[in-house]
Amino acid sequence: MRFEKVSLADRATSHLRRLIVIGELEPGRRLTEQEISDALQVARGTVRAAFATLEAENLLIRRPYAGWAVKEVSAQVLRESYQLRGVLEELAVRLLARGMDTQKRLHLDDLYQRLVEAEASDRPEQRVEADLGFHGGIVALSGNGLLHRQYETISGHTEWLYRWSELNWPSRINLLDWHLPIYEAILSGDAEAAVCAARVHTERSLSDDERDLQMKNN
Repeated sequence: MRFEKVSLADRATSHLRRLIVIGELEPGRRLTEQEISDALQVARGTVRAAFATLEAENLLIRRPYAGWAVKEVSAQVLRESYQLRGVLEELAVRLLARGMDTQKRLHLDDLYQRLVEAEASDRPEQRVEADLGFHGGIVALSGNGLLHRQYETISGHTEWLYRWSELNWPSRINLLDWHLPIYEAILSGDAEAAVCAARVHTERSLSDDERDLQMKNN
């Protein structure tokens, strides 16, 4: 695949990010500048810039004397990711519950309906899109642009971990059981109840991932 010379580093970054997120470049996979340079037909400097961006997004890691590799999933990676994501999502549900209006309710209803359709479907991709879309949609509806931008900076890392989980344990959860409490709490206008529901959701997700990772590694 050859890229146009417009925004070459960004295009290379997007391409590599996608390969990592969907698992085609699996956790722990070693990468070299020359390998990627040859595969994408771009200069090594372009690849180096892409690697640096993906390192900042916590998708790649640079090992002393060993070079670059796709980040591996560990208990620490899971814990840190859920802790940060949880803080942002708790703020988002609080703001949305307090600022709910007719238009926002219609959007939230649509986000939840996508979960309903995904749960009834046998398409893994639909589950991923509906779940991530529900959480990301709430952040967008919160009305806080800075919060939304900060959330976007971890979106690749969040999707990477979600797809890793779905790949190893497909359809492990019932999407409706897990998200209904958040949905109902926001609609009620009770900001504290919404925060509590979001926190429980995050803690359950982390607990399940940590448990299954430990079983996988044993």
